[in-house]
Amino acid sequence: MKTWITMRAALALGLPAVARGVGRLKRLRCALLRDAGHEAGRGNVVTAAVLKVFYVVAC
Repeated sequence: MKTWITMRAALALGLPAVARGVGRLKRLRCALLRDAGHEAGRGNVVTAAVLKVFYVVAC
């Protein structure tokens, strides 16, 4: 919803390139999450990375 509002605001201000860029960034972000797997959408990737760093440092 925020992306849609941002794109509409950019178009209203006469900045179609900005609106296209925002759309591209959203598609890129969604593709990245999809390619990373289902865990990325829930924030578990960050948690797993922190736990791995903690494990390496602690051991």
